[in-house]
Amino acid sequence: MTADQKVRPWPAGMSGPAKKEGGAAAFRLLEHTADMGIEAQAASCEELFVQAAKGLLVVLAGGGETRCPVQDVTLEVRAGDVEELLVVWLNELLYLIQTKGMWPQNIELVDMRSDHLEAKLLMAPLTGQPQREVKAATYHHLMVSCRQGFWRARVYLDL
Repeated sequence: MTADQKVRPWPAGMSGPAKKEGGAAAFRLLEHTADMGIEAQAASCEELFVQAAKGLLVVLAGGGETRCPVQDVTLEVRAGDVEELLVVWLNELLYLIQTKGMWPQNIELVDMRSDHLEAKLLMAPLTGQPQREVKAATYHHLMVSCRQGFWRARVYLDL
């Protein structure tokens, strides 16, 4: 970690049980000069990707105000490996939010492999603009790892 990076402690209320295999899943935001990072952890790779998506939502709007009605959206992404898949996944969510004006109310991964992800999203229209502009998820300091059955990821967002 460089001197210009600040790591926020794991915040209360940001962790909870992982959906599939139990354990604590969480994310925290990492500050960087012109970027902001998300560090996520979970008991499964699927829940890790959900936690990273929740981190992106907090960076964008801290919650996001929406109005009904909601609609089901299937999002399918492909990549060369699991790290690239994380970047592509977050960028596709960002695209839905920023260009379609839709906000995820629920995220469920229905199929995931190291090079493919399919998610069912419950989306609602945004009532305004996100509070912060995120240009893209980047490959800067990108990391996805599994040690002793516990998954961790770090990805930085270009603000």
